Amino acid sequence: MNTFKGKKLFFISTYGFLMMFLPLQVSYSSDTILTNQSLSGFETIVSRNGVFELGLFSPGISSLFYLGIWYKQIVPKTIVWVANQESPVPKIAFVNLSLSLGSLVLYDNYTELPIWWSASIDSNSSADVQAVLLDSGNLILRDGPTSSAAVLWQSFDYPSDTWLPGAKIRWNTTSKFITSWNTLEDPSPGRYSLQVDPITRKSLIILLNETKSYWSSGAWDDRRRIFKKVTARNLSFEFNLNESYVTYSVRYQNPFRLVMDVSGQLTAYNWLEKHQMWDASWSAPDHKCEVYGYCGSFGICYENSSCKCAPTFRPAYIEGIYIYSNDSSAGCVSEINLATNQCGKETDKFLPLYNIKAATDPDPNPDPLEDTPLTTTCESTCLGYCFCKAYAYDGNRCLIWTSNDIFNLQQLDANNSEGRTFYVRLVYSDYISKDISSDISNKGRRNHRKVRTLMLAVLLPLLVVAALSISLYCYCFSSPPRSKRAQKDYFSDKEQSKKILEGGIIDAEVDDQEQMLYLNLLDIMAATNAFSEENKLGEGGFGPVYKENLPNGTHVAIKRLSKKSSQGLIEFKNEVVLIIKLQHKNLVKLLGYCVEGDEKLLIYEYMSNKSLDALLFDTLKSKELDWEKRMKIITGTTKGLQYLHEDSRLKIIHRDLKASNILLDDEMNPKISGFGAARIFGCKQIDDSTQRIVGTFGYMSPEYALGGMISEKSDIYSFGVLLLEIVSGKKATRHGDLGVRQKV
Repeated sequence: MNTFKGKKLFFISTYGFLMMFLPLQVSYSSDTILTNQSLSGFETIVSRNGVFELGLFSPGISSLFYLGIWYKQIVPKTIVWVANQESPVPKIAFVNLSLSLGSLVLYDNYTELPIWWSASIDSNSSADVQAVLLDSGNLILRDGPTSSAAVLWQSFDYPSDTWLPGAKIRWNTTSKFITSWNTLEDPSPGRYSLQVDPITRKSLIILLNETKSYWSSGAWDDRRRIFKKVTARNLSFEFNLNESYVTYSVRYQNPFRLVMDVSGQLTAYNWLEKHQMWDASWSAPDHKCEVYGYCGSFGICYENSSCKCAPTFRPAYIEGIYIYSNDSSAGCVSEINLATNQCGKETDKFLPLYNIKAATDPDPNPDPLEDTPLTTTCESTCLGYCFCKAYAYDGNRCLIWTSNDIFNLQQLDANNSEGRTFYVRLVYSDYISKDISSDISNKGRRNHRKVRTLMLAVLLPLLVVAALSISLYCYCFSSPPRSKRAQKDYFSDKEQSKKILEGGIIDAEVDDQEQMLYLNLLDIMAATNAFSEENKLGEGGFGPVYKENLPNGTHVAIKRLSKKSSQGLIEFKNEVVLIIKLQHKNLVKLLGYCVEGDEKLLIYEYMSNKSLDALLFDTLKSKELDWEKRMKIITGTTKGLQYLHEDSRLKIIHRDLKASNILLDDEMNPKISGFGAARIFGCKQIDDSTQRIVGTFGYMSPEYALGGMISEKSDIYSFGVLLLEIVSGKKATRHGDLGVRQKV
């Protein structure tokens, strides 16, 4: 009993100590700001039914603050509107939001100047004006206290990147478009926008830099009340020509939003209450490769949305900074000179790119290229045309491109009929000096054969290993009465995975497993480029972690059990069945798993800021962790640990609490991970002992490291070490030049 009281007192005192220094976000009970009232710091207002919240926020690891609206009950914080997109606030203590003279104004108290304000209105009625946050997510200024009062201004007329149900996209007005953020941490207007086609006024279009259209919804069908190319389910559009607007509604109550993503896609997100996550149910264009300029000039987009430079091209330099080829906007430049605008350069040559789809429309054919019957004639004609930079032949006519920058090249499979050979014009002298000749042609034509060979080389050994592993498992562990059934079950990878997860420390409930995602190994290998270094996020005691995009657009982290890892099947199984049972906002969420042959993989929610150690112990990145963020991390970790020890349906001793097992989401909320070494206690059990010491030296309590004694104190000791690391910014143990451990 004394141990319990002592531990409880530790949590309460630690939490209370932290709360003394951590500024809290305080919500008004009202959804309204009255004239001459104001909000400051972390104060917020909440819509009547608690759907949306208005206040100041900081995106990701940014130290800047913005006035915005987000879903009140959804974690992580999902922003739907930003007021001061181009005027961020460096210090939250310096600002307040007030309603004065009929206008909402965000003031900088330090300079006494306004940072942002809503549209000015008639000052005669300003005394009765109220600012109200509605359950639709719309912030309105209305002329009086009743819901029937005239709306003088509304945030729906000034959207950022999100189109909420009920909001109207207008034309013939000064209202803004739906415009993407500049980056995931910078809400300033980005490159992509959604608007009504100003010419036809019968369709929605997506523009690059408000000039280049690269997607259209198709014409409005007034009878069916749909747009031809908008296939998102459960949406009902209203296209009002008389009042010059288009809006939509949803047929169910779950949160829904249309977002103009930074990737250039318009994406429909449904909130899955059961899984506590957003599901990207529809996107336009369908593939990122179809977004104009996604890979930049002469960047080739592949099926997995990765970007690579065309042969003889290299990643571009931007203001002296080297941009890697997987940057989706930098593009590529030729290592040899592109032909200049000179006629008659018959010595110039063409670089062939095979199975390419050029989404950028070719230029209208000039007279010399009309009705050209043969490919050779097409080449010679292009050579003689001053501005011809590239050409392709579609069987009926020549297609030419005259721009020095050619965008949206897509690499297609050899069997795809949309692919054609794309020829880029190069200076002959450089063409020869770089040893570029007919072997490029042969190499290009062999590309698809190489891909097939590579796939066979990778997949065939995996299939053999998987078959041998399954046979060995059946032989060793299947009892005679069940051998036929086991042999039948192993034809299903999912059934195999479930069998491996059965009978561990606790029994995994079937209902819990059915809620989890299952991905087969081939899909994971394709999405991670066969576990390439480009997709690698990091590596821990369990093994490497890779980033993957699910088919619905959701980012996930794939944790792969390394064959060299000290952790084995027991720890793998332990981690799965434990996290299925645990639900807390400060614990990492397991979304699914994959077990095929020797491969054992866990699928987690993606944490955009990776692990705490990646920031904390990096000289440059650690500067992003101000004291407010560090206190937030400490507080969240404390809550997660208290849940494991006291509030969960299982009493869990983590045994490996350390900085690399604290993951950070896009709002720097900490989530405890790494449950492979965790131990389950009975409700009244105080301690236990083990001969198998697992964990990380430096974080282990002395009684555990030396004697194998496990208790709640073990985690509390580890938490204390972690606390010192967060405060000091130094590792608990590190090796000096002579290999001697140095302690903080």
